[in-house]
Amino acid sequence: MKKWTIWMMLALLAGCSEDSEQDRWRVTFETQPLAREYVEEQQPAVKTRTWSPPSGYQLYSVLNNEFLLQTNLVDNTIGVFLTQDGGSPLQGMFYKHNDHWKSDMEITSAGDYYVYGFIPQELPSSATIEGNSNYSDGAILKLNGLSTVTPTDVCVVVGAKEGPSNESVTGLETGQFKVYAKAAEKSGSGTEDKNHLYLLFDHLYTALRFNFKVDATYNELRTIKLRKLELKATTTGARAKYNATITLKKNDTGASPIKSVVFEPDLSSAVTSAYITLFDGETTLEAITPSSFMGCFVQGASTYYLLRSTYDVYDRKGNLIRKGCQAENAIDVLERFNTSTVERGHMYSLTLTVKPTYLYVLSDPDLDNPVVEYAP
Repeated sequence: MKKWTIWMMLALLAGCSEDSEQDRWRVTFETQPLAREYVEEQQPAVKTRTWSPPSGYQLYSVLNNEFLLQTNLVDNTIGVFLTQDGGSPLQGMFYKHNDHWKSDMEITSAGDYYVYGFIPQELPSSATIEGNSNYSDGAILKLNGLSTVTPTDVCVVVGAKEGPSNESVTGLETGQFKVYAKAAEKSGSGTEDKNHLYLLFDHLYTALRFNFKVDATYNELRTIKLRKLELKATTTGARAKYNATITLKKNDTGASPIKSVVFEPDLSSAVTSAYITLFDGETTLEAITPSSFMGCFVQGASTYYLLRSTYDVYDRKGNLIRKGCQAENAIDVLERFNTSTVERGHMYSLTLTVKPTYLYVLSDPDLDNPVVEYAP
């Protein structure tokens, strides 16, 4: 044990001499330092999977985690058709409950089925299916009343396979729709048999990604809080709703089974003019790390869009300077991305920067009411 030696002056108060000399004593301390144990935090166990998705696929929820601020990008429901050749399709949905997928359909007869479907189940006003000669050969899926512009990521099933558990599957690939489904009955152990399904999806819409930043110099003077982001189509004659016909063809090559996607305007819907809300909340924009948002649109319905952003301006002390600023940015998709057409399943990314047109006169109202510009 290490010893620490400390010299101390002890003044004898009782009966002490008037002499200036005082008795000096060497006092030795032997110490033993103690400290409380750390409270150890264990990293939660990560559940590993025994399979890898086909190249180019990832979990739907992970894909949409890029846009965490958008509460409308959820995967809570899947519209599903369970079909058999020569029989009427069984229509229902899969819904998410406590991170587990459940079904509202009851399989009364075990056997092979062909699974077709889309996500989210709520978006179209109606959905129908018919066999492409036979369901085993593919299907024609019709989704009616789809919004021309939507904040939701809309996808259709392009592959399905059952597995022995929710972690293990073999033979999952694009172009296959056949699954074996167990009937809704109790097993000998008294527990209900489960059907473990894997579904591959492909995007039905084209997407626009908006990356919002604040000009670095301006960011030193003001704080921008984005409150709302809205998007609308502005092409003359574009309708608010469209009907989609998706032709799927079963194949054994792993290639996409989507043979065609045809959008037709729903003539009973209004000529589009209303803004669709992509984001409604509050987030502080930064100069370095962009905040990303997504809007989706029907391919071919329009190539001209108007993006409206609403935000508040604060000084660096947190005082509100200007409330409810709005900026509108016209987007000619073809011109901005130098292309003759836009592709379904493609995402076109735009970076927008909040900045004043000039900064050198701090009293200018432009400092407190900046514009949103496309990044160079």
